[in-house]
Parts: sequence; structure tokens; C-alpha cells
Amino acid sequence: MAIRFNCPYCRQSVEVDSKDPGERTTCSHCGKNLVIPSTAVSSEPGTIRCPKCGVRNAEENVRCTSCGYALRGDGTAATDSSLGGLIPYKNTKALLAYYLGVFSLIPCIGIPLGISALILGILGLRHAKRHPEAKGQAHAWTGIILGGVCAVGYLILLAVVVAGGLLD
Repeated sequence: MAIRFNCPYCRQSVEVDSKDPGERTTCSHCGKNLVIPSTAVSSEPGTIRCPKCGVRNAEENVRCTSCGYALRGDGTAATDSSLGGLIPYKNTKALLAYYLGVFSLIPCIGIPLGISALILGILGLRHAKRHPEAKGQAHAWTGIILGGVCAVGYLILLAVVVAGGLLD
């Protein structure tokens, strides 16, 4: 039994034999090491894998027979009521960058939080590039922009206050 999925690097279709989601394989086109995604489609006609638990289901199933997860006929999960699409829980660096960027607006602690948001935002962007399924680019950019602006702004304000104090 083989399963198919698209390589996140070269976008070519990859087919592997008897591997389960989460296992490692190599792309036959670009040679990159890959983790088989949970949304990989079984090449057995009329079946799909549940993206939550990996169990094979009939293509016409509305819910997974094992865990009850909502399925669509194309092998992807239907949108559920969770915030999984909005919050990049698979990219913690981007998520932390976002929150640190927001909290860097607080005057007294803005400089260290802004610098941290900037660094984590860059790391979050790199993670999102290497792992497209992790998402989080918008959160990373928010952390980079807010953190950078706040850190630089507060450093300039601090320099003006110190220079003003020295001139008096």
C-alpha cells in the first residue's frame, strides 16, 4: 500500500510504500529529507487518511471511523471550530515573537521585549520556510515589525533623555 503527498520543497508528487504519517522519507525528485504529513492520501482507490489520527477511511466518510474527526472527500480535514488555522501552534517562535512584539509596547520593558520579538520573529520565519505546514508567517512579521519599531523607538527616546540630562 502506498501513500501520496506533495513535497513542500519542490512541490512534486511523492509516493512512498507502507509508511505512516510522521515517519521520515526522502523526496525522489529533490532529495530533501521529509516527514510524511498527516494529510497524505492513500493511493488505495477510494480511501483517505485521517489528518488527526492517520487511520484509513473510505473517501465518502463524513467522519473518521477511529477518532470522529470531520473529513472531506478530497482527503483534507474540514474546517472545525478550533483556532488551529489562526494560531500557529506548530511555530512557537513566531507565536512568541507576536506576543513579545505586542508587549514591547509597554514603555519600561519595551527594549528587551522588542529585541526578543525581532530575533524570534526571524527564527519563526525561517521555521515557516522550512516547514510550510507550521504556518505563522504573519505572526512572525508582526513580531519583527512591532518589536523592531518599539526597540529602536525606545532606544532613541532613551538617548534623547540621557543627552538632555547631560546638557543641563
